[in-house]
Amino acid sequence: MLQLHSRKIPQIFKQCLASECAAHPSSSSENPKLLETLPYVEYIKKKWPDKLLKMDQQIEELNNERKECRNDSKVLHFLKDLNSFILNKNAVELLPVGSMVTNFVNKQSDFDFVFFPKREIPRLRFLRDFHQNPSFKQNFMSVFAKLIARESEKLGEPVEKVVELPRMRVPLLIIKYASGLSIDIQFPEENYHALRNTHLMRMYKACDNRFTLLFLWLRAVCDKLEVRNSKYGLLSSYHLLLLVIHFLQSEQALSPWPVLPVLAKTHPSLVTSEIPISKIAELIKSENPCSEDFSWKSHNKMAVSELIIRFVDYYSHFNAAKEAIYIEKGLAQKRKQVFGDVRLQIIDPYSPVSVCRSPHASSAFFAAIQFTRKQFKNGHMLSSLPDVPEAAQFLRENHFSTWRTQMSDKIIL
Repeated sequence: MLQLHSRKIPQIFKQCLASECAAHPSSSSENPKLLETLPYVEYIKKKWPDKLLKMDQQIEELNNERKECRNDSKVLHFLKDLNSFILNKNAVELLPVGSMVTNFVNKQSDFDFVFFPKREIPRLRFLRDFHQNPSFKQNFMSVFAKLIARESEKLGEPVEKVVELPRMRVPLLIIKYASGLSIDIQFPEENYHALRNTHLMRMYKACDNRFTLLFLWLRAVCDKLEVRNSKYGLLSSYHLLLLVIHFLQSEQALSPWPVLPVLAKTHPSLVTSEIPISKIAELIKSENPCSEDFSWKSHNKMAVSELIIRFVDYYSHFNAAKEAIYIEKGLAQKRKQVFGDVRLQIIDPYSPVSVCRSPHASSAFFAAIQFTRKQFKNGHMLSSLPDVPEAAQFLRENHFSTWRTQMSDKIIL
């Protein structure tokens, strides 16, 4: 009797277990009501795991395209020859900045340069004359543009259009070629912000590959939503990079393990504003700007798809009217209360004021973030690269938004 009874107990126990599991499913994906109670990021991960895997694959494809674009030897040889023909290489050079140096390139990327006199005393003299004498500035830019057009023709790349913008905060020459190639030449002031921030981006890029992948996704989506166009007062690639850096390095966004360090704290000697600009110029031209003792390894192991969901969720709750982003500090701090147009405050290590000065950029970015957040919740935009067909709905909904109507008026800010 005792032996028979002991054999029955496990069977009864199994029956009880089965009925209990039926009443309380272990997987939230099998229980819609329980799924709806999950936090936003966990909801997306549980609801759409297959789409997140596909997102990771699509972003890797973007990265492969980026690697192919950076190896366009024909364009690189032309730019090198043009530089040597139009400038005295011992005195002045056109230094590449932006995506040419960081390799955050795509098929639509322009080629950006900074006009840089090599020696300090002539450099300071030129900067004084250029920025304090409007007539000299206009004449110099016009003559320089004609010189570029003449030498480009000799090299087999005829110029289709030249745009001179001497009144911009950073005067700019835009050279558009018949082949579709476009180059921008900046004439900055003494701080050479573009050189320093290009170096900073290279250093962050060396820390963790997920920085590159998240940025590639963000740029692709912003292009499809038409919220990236710095010449019309919208977001620039630099704005997007800083938004990604803040998210990846801030414990306010990723706790307890961020993906990126706060380089101004962990490696100040590599990114400080005290580094002479001549040294930065040499680092820009260097294949490897990192010193031998530079190293960083994050304890954060999240896939880039999860980081993207968290990025969108973080900025959907970000209050630009009350918070300012400080890259040098690795956090967002309370800002002075503002009224009227809210401008996104992003302070990089090389400027005391925000690098994002247009209210249109802020409006466009947060409209895109809120739209993307809703799309993710419904399973859209998670695996729709590179076409992002959902963008058509966003453009319809924002057709009469101020940040879009000012673009149609061709107002260059």
